[in-house]
This record gives sequence, structure tokens and C-alpha cells, in this order.
Amino acid sequence: MNRNIEEAIHSLREKPMFATSAERFLIMNELKSSYKELPQPLRFSKILSTLLSRVSTPLEEYDLIAGRIVDRELSEEEERMFQIHIVHPDYPTHRIFWPSGHCAYSWDAVVRKGLVGLREIALDRMKEVDTEGERTFLRAVIETYDAIIAYTLRYAEAARVKGMNRLADTLTRVATEKPSDFVTALQLLWIITLIDCSYVSENPTLTVGRLDQILYPLYQKDLARGVLTKEEAKEYITDYYCKHNLIMGRGEHQVGDPTNSTTFRRIANFDAPQYLLLAGTDERGELAVNELTELFAECIVPAFKNPVVVVRYVKDMDKSCPALWKTLCERALASSSLMFYNDENVLAALLRLGLPEEDARRYIHFGCNWCSPGDNSAWMVSSPQSKHYDTVRTPEEAKALDIPYMRTRSKHSWPEDFVEVMRELSQREGESVTIEDFYDGFFARMSEFIDRKLAYLSRELSVRKRNPSSAITFGDCFFTDSVKNAQCFTAGAKYHFELQAFQMFGTVVDCFIAVDQLVFIEKKLTLKELMAAVDADFEGYPHVLALCRKAEKYGMDTELSNRHVERLSRDASRLVIEKNRPYFEKEKLFLVPCMQSDTWHLKYGEGYGATPDGRRAYTPYSQNIRPANGVAVNGLSAMLQSVLHLPKDGLVSGALNLDLDPKQFEGENGRAAFCALFASYLNRGGLHAQVSCADVKDLIDAKEHPEDHRDLLVRVTGYSGVFVDMCERLQNDVIERLK
Repeated sequence: MNRNIEEAIHSLREKPMFATSAERFLIMNELKSSYKELPQPLRFSKILSTLLSRVSTPLEEYDLIAGRIVDRELSEEEERMFQIHIVHPDYPTHRIFWPSGHCAYSWDAVVRKGLVGLREIALDRMKEVDTEGERTFLRAVIETYDAIIAYTLRYAEAARVKGMNRLADTLTRVATEKPSDFVTALQLLWIITLIDCSYVSENPTLTVGRLDQILYPLYQKDLARGVLTKEEAKEYITDYYCKHNLIMGRGEHQVGDPTNSTTFRRIANFDAPQYLLLAGTDERGELAVNELTELFAECIVPAFKNPVVVVRYVKDMDKSCPALWKTLCERALASSSLMFYNDENVLAALLRLGLPEEDARRYIHFGCNWCSPGDNSAWMVSSPQSKHYDTVRTPEEAKALDIPYMRTRSKHSWPEDFVEVMRELSQREGESVTIEDFYDGFFARMSEFIDRKLAYLSRELSVRKRNPSSAITFGDCFFTDSVKNAQCFTAGAKYHFELQAFQMFGTVVDCFIAVDQLVFIEKKLTLKELMAAVDADFEGYPHVLALCRKAEKYGMDTELSNRHVERLSRDASRLVIEKNRPYFEKEKLFLVPCMQSDTWHLKYGEGYGATPDGRRAYTPYSQNIRPANGVAVNGLSAMLQSVLHLPKDGLVSGALNLDLDPKQFEGENGRAAFCALFASYLNRGGLHAQVSCADVKDLIDAKEHPEDHRDLLVRVTGYSGVFVDMCERLQNDVIERLK
């Protein structure tokens, strides 16, 4: 193991829990009230310029790629200042440095043009714009490029002083030329990523792009010229991976809190996953796999959390690229931060939404297993924060838009909607009720919610478009559309989208199955009996609880369960797509259908009562597209077969955690069996999978003896976590998945 990897692993496992990006905090604390007389775009560029001119440029003698931060525990006095700083009304992240991640920048243009080329484009555009707002926006863009160039040149000088002349030359080229070689391009990409993820954006969650496609021409050229070897390229890729992990903190961001996690306030990138995409298809629909794809796969370090490698799997890729497939499966079995998406499924869903094929093929995954149509599409939740636009809202609009980020219709997610439908139907005295009434009632509630959500988003977008040059983020400098339009990306993008997740799908579909089987097919219970038992959390109804738990479930691969899985998922995705149509046609605004819950299945489930699938009150729901814990009793193959009943053209994302016992796939024969099983699932239309391969006994022991298990890495949702750094309730959920 080389020193770069050792250092990165040590940082992930041993960095102090409350380490803080000290320089960032101390400098920003000084600047928090600076440049108040300037409009937001220029205040942003001035503060960023000052920050980058003052932070350190640390280097180690074994660095191949430059770009580190200084993080350490604060002194007692610094900690006191820090706690005041983060609640200060002028805290820069609240007022100026809005996060600009949860997206992918126009990385192909960044590599083609370089910083100097992008600067030239902004200068040329400055000559053409008409309004002062547009000129101000572009001035801020240019000042931001200048700040990055100056920072990079400072790094080059630091490398020169240390005698690292080759690295110094690379950094100088980054600052002064358009990239003409693989190493310079990779260094440029890291400098931009480092600044965004370490100094600007809290929780950046940045997609770093399809690097095997973007960098391949330069890699080919360098090999032909004899200035780079395959092994040297692997060393640079490995160091690039290492750098991603050095800028992280400890703990877990969705369920953790300031007592057991670093948090984004201390280290901006703390637990943010950065997504690197491999394989897939090109603009012609042909398989996009090359030698660089293989190198990026071979360089995956199982102990790393970042970057999360997203494989865009193309049908029969296991046969067309057997060596690559073997490498990827071996890394998956080692619990690497790695996930697989079915390229054909995602494209089919995006085409059904109405996207032209050339735009659909640009899709990326970001966030925690979410999907975006690419670098011309803005997520409506992304920055700048909506409150920036308060100055251009009417009082009526402010009231209409006073709706928090809407994940689901009900406070405790879609299982609550099902129970409320059941409650209404159980009170219909003397009327004939069928399972069709349950579907009608449930989808009526979902339909009303989607109508309200789309109307809300449409109003919000109209407000943003009134003054689209009045705000800037770091990312606006790296979206080609932002510079071309001289507009903030969240206002001026070609497409605007929001997620429409069917959260806790497994729990909901199990409720449908239980009611259909026990009330309507077998007639073992009346609807009133079942409703009474659910309201009582099954206390006093042990026979009802036993029946509900014995009912068929999603994941068993039975005729009844599969029928409900297929109908519920198909009709839900169709509803979203049909509701989108008028908004997409009018303003290119749409909801993307997915099955995503992240770790909200814990919070929502812990806040809600029992459900008719036999789930007791205040216990977790199912997660993402996975069946509920403990119900897939017919084995892994049956579970995968059940998941294959989800629509092949109706979902753009949704995570399936495959939790495997290492003993299942030991040795060469075991690995070969996994390769075949996994490929069969994807070739038959499986949407997604990500693997945690851990012995449940080790996980249980790790709770008692964490010091002995700091190397245990498990998949959470769209990211990986160090098991012993997770809070207890998330640890328990992972253990339940494996039982």
C-alpha cells in the first residue's frame, strides 16, 4: 500500500471527530461583514478571492496531484468564536456562499477550454450583454476565474520551493493554458473540485463527471507520444481518489448530529459523496467503455468513501467487457463505494418524460442516488436559496410559496396515506369495498399532492426568472449555459426538475398485499377488524398480528406479491409522468419519478403507528426500492426476481442495497457465481444495486468493540459509511438488513 492510500485511510478512520477547516473558518469570520455595499455576485467573488489568497497551499513529498486543506481541532477560544460565527446573521454560507453542488458541471467544456479559455468566453460575452445585472454577473465570473488562477499559481510556487518541479509545471499549465495532457486535465479538475468542496459549498455532493470519456482523448494522445504510461496514469488516478477522502470528516450526515459527527459546518465536505461515472453509452447509443474505464475501475480502493463510482451498466456488458466486469464485481464484493445503474432503464424513463434523446443521454446521478438529466438541468432545491428572491416576491407570492421542501403528502410518508385510506374505507357501512377502492383512494391522494407540488414549483421558477442575474454560485462559473446566458443556473438552465420519490415503497406495497390477501381473497379478517388492530398497535390482537406477518410480502417472488408490486410501481410512475406533461411543454419543468427514501425510513417510521403489513408502531419503514427488512425469506434470487417487477421505463433512480454474507461468495468460484447472478439481474432489467458484504457477527461485535473494526465500510443509501462512526439506530438498521 503506497503512502497516499495509507494517509487517506488513516484520515477517514482516525481524523478527530471535531476537526474543523480552521483556516476557512478564521478567514471567513473576519470577512463575514465585508463588501456589504456590493451586489451578491461581486460580494461572492471578492470574498472568495480574499479567502483563496490567504489559505495555505500544503503539500506532501508524495503528492502527484496538488490540493489539500488544513483541518484540525480548534482551541478553546477558537471554538467559542466558531459557535458564535455559525449563528451570525452574516454567516457567509447563509448569505453569500450558497452551495453549488448536487449536480455535475460542464466538465467536458472545462477540460477543453481550461481556466483561461473559460475566462475568454466570459470576456467575450461581457461585450455582448445589455443590462448592468448581466455585466455584474459576468464580472463576478471573471473575478472567480482570476482567484482560482492566482491560487493555483501560489500552489505552483509552493511546489517549486519544495523541489517538486514536475508538479509545479503541471500547476502552472493549469493556470495559464488549455489542458493538452491527461495529468494537467486531472489536476485542473481536482483544483476546481477542492475549492468547491472545501472552501465554498457545505454538503457539495458534486458529480465529478464521466471522467473515462472526458479524459480519454488526452490519455490516448499521451500514450502515443510516450509521455505517459498506463501505470503512471493509474498512480495519478489513485492519488486523485486519495485527495477526495482527505477532505472528509467523520460520522454520517443524515442521521448523525453534532455530538457524533464532524458536520458540514466544521468541514464543508464532511460526509458528502462525490460521484464519478463510468461506462454507459455515448451520444450514438453505443457502448462507451475504453481502457481508461478499466483503469478507473482498477484503482478503486475498497476502504475509501469517495468518490462514489457509478457504473452505467449496458446490457450484456458482462460479456462484452468480461475483464472490466470481473474487476467491478470484485470491488463490489469488497464493499467498495460503488453502485450500478441500468443505462437502458434510466434512458427509457427520461425519454418518457419528454426529453430529446441527445439530452437524455447526458444524464448523471448525484445526491444520494438521485438522477438529473445532466449539466443543462437545475434541481429546484439547489441554491441559491429561495430566500434570496424574497425581495422580488409579492406578499401573495410569499404566502403561496411558504411551503417547505415537500417530500411526501403526509407527515409520515406514503404509508400514512395508505392507512388513512384504509380508515376511510373501513367506515363505509353497508357498502361493498374492494382492493380497487384502495388503489383509487391512494392514487387520489398522490395525485392531489403532485398537482400541488408542480404548481408550487412553477410559481417558484417564475420568481427566480424575474431577476436571473442577481445571484451567483461557484458552479455558475462552470456551467456553459450560465456564462452564455449571464444568469444564475437555478434560474437560467434549460431544464428545471424536482424529485418525486415513492418513499417507503416496500412498506406500502406490503400493506396492499396484506389487505388484499387477508380481507378480500382469504376473508380471514374484516376491514374493521384489521383497522382496529392497527390502531391498537396489535395489542390485544395477537392473531391479527400473526396473520399480517405471515401474509405474502414484496421480495418473496409470489404471484400475488409480484402483481401488486408491478401495478403499484407502474401506476405511480405513470401518474408522475402524465402530471408533468403540461409543465414540461410550457416551461421545461418536471418531476423525475424515483423510489428514494435515503435514511428517512428511520425518522418517518419512528414517528408513526402500526401498519397492516404487520409492522409495529414507531419502527422503521422499508428503505428505497428494497423490500422491508426480514421479509425476503425465499433467498437472494427470489428478492431480485421480485424487484424485476418494477417498471423498466418508469423510474430514473432508486437504491437497492444488496447485503451479502462474505461466506456466500468466497473464493474464485464464489466470485464467479456473484458475477453471473449480478449480471443476470441487470441484463433482465434490474434498475440498480449496491453491495455491502459483511458478516453480521462482525457488525454486532463492532458495536461493542469499535476499536477492532474501524475498517468496516457499509453502504447507507447513495454513499458509504464507516460502520463504527454511525449512530446506533443506523447501525441497528444495517444489522437488520443483514439478518
